[in-house]
Amino acid sequence: MGIVLEGESAEVIPRAVSQVLAVGGGSDLQPRLRAMFPGLRTVALCRAAALGWVQKPGENQAVVVLNDDSPVERWIAAGRHINAEFPIDRIVAMADLDQDKAAAIAADLGVGFYSPEVVERVHNKVEMRRRLRERGVDRLPYRDLTSAAEARDFFAEAGPPLIVKPSRGRASAGVTVVTEPAQLDAAYHRAATEHAPRVEPSSPIGERFVEGPEYSVECLSHRGHHYVFAVNEEFKDSVSKVEYGHVVPARIDAEIETALVAYVRECLTALGIEHGITHSELIFGPDGPVFLETHLRQAGDEIPHLIADATGLDMADFFLRQVAGEDIGTLPELIARRDRPQYTAAAAIRYLVPPAEGVLEGIDGWDGVAALPGVRAHAQSAEAGAALNGLESSYSRLGHVRVRAADPAAALQLLDKAFAAITVRVRPAA
Repeated sequence: MGIVLEGESAEVIPRAVSQVLAVGGGSDLQPRLRAMFPGLRTVALCRAAALGWVQKPGENQAVVVLNDDSPVERWIAAGRHINAEFPIDRIVAMADLDQDKAAAIAADLGVGFYSPEVVERVHNKVEMRRRLRERGVDRLPYRDLTSAAEARDFFAEAGPPLIVKPSRGRASAGVTVVTEPAQLDAAYHRAATEHAPRVEPSSPIGERFVEGPEYSVECLSHRGHHYVFAVNEEFKDSVSKVEYGHVVPARIDAEIETALVAYVRECLTALGIEHGITHSELIFGPDGPVFLETHLRQAGDEIPHLIADATGLDMADFFLRQVAGEDIGTLPELIARRDRPQYTAAAAIRYLVPPAEGVLEGIDGWDGVAALPGVRAHAQSAEAGAALNGLESSYSRLGHVRVRAADPAAALQLLDKAFAAITVRVRPAA
């Protein structure tokens, strides 16, 4: 039985979720939650560097900002003060940043969110590998690397190729595929020192690199069951492993789709994930699927738009209904995706990568791209004068085009046509 919250548009919210603490920023889902449930109130808690990503801050009951270097104890104290004035029913953290703080506050207040242990397993790839191995669902050779010498030892033990990357990285920053010993020192140093915006450097992890096509599986978990909305085919640079495109649905047969979906479900269950959106990445190798990582949030790279265009459904709507306390497991749209995804069309996105090192003079042809039927969105993300140093991370990309078509082949053909209209002008660096 729900309660009726006061307001201009009264909303019945099951399970009495009336006030949500939103930790961190970086997502339009916070204002969408309030728009879907006008009687539901939110308080935002974030670090100073993330304040600009708290969208529509004035709609919150309060916005609390902590210094970036605040220890977890200060976050817990802030949670207690907020709860004393605005009693919290549930906590959400809709981006990777500071989900560990959200988990600590939730554990202290005894309100709904992921446990600190679950968040640590997801954020720390060493802990993820350890947990999956303990549960018998992963046998990939890996090692927590504390020095370049350890990287050399692991290379001698596991053999090439290896992948060396930050254990808590993101945006594919600091990732190197190592095929010979001479590359190890530089790969270790890059992984140990590289950092993405608002994410500090972390100790590297070495893993046996498995060759094969890469995919992501987009799930919404509810009461321990993982409903699958899409299997996305990823296109990555062979050296940096930076993604430069996606297509939904993936161009795979039913047998491979079944294997990917079943394995992701096994891994999510082993990690202790029972609710919320997840974005999981895998390789389909010679011996079957290999789990790379998951995230306790919706996918980036506009993949949610691809899913919406390919399925007619927005995953975030179901997630936000879950946050508000609804038993979404009874919804026909979720029941239909209990075993496998369902599609009505296809959608794809491709990113414009730097064609050479130098300085960007400009990008021409966007008007021609916009005129193509089926183009859903396009944007330039680098300004003239930007220094180009190759495809080092997701932040190196120059722009993108997103399309919708009847099937994956047609979507990729449309992207070929769009990119043929684009000219990138680069001048040598001084």
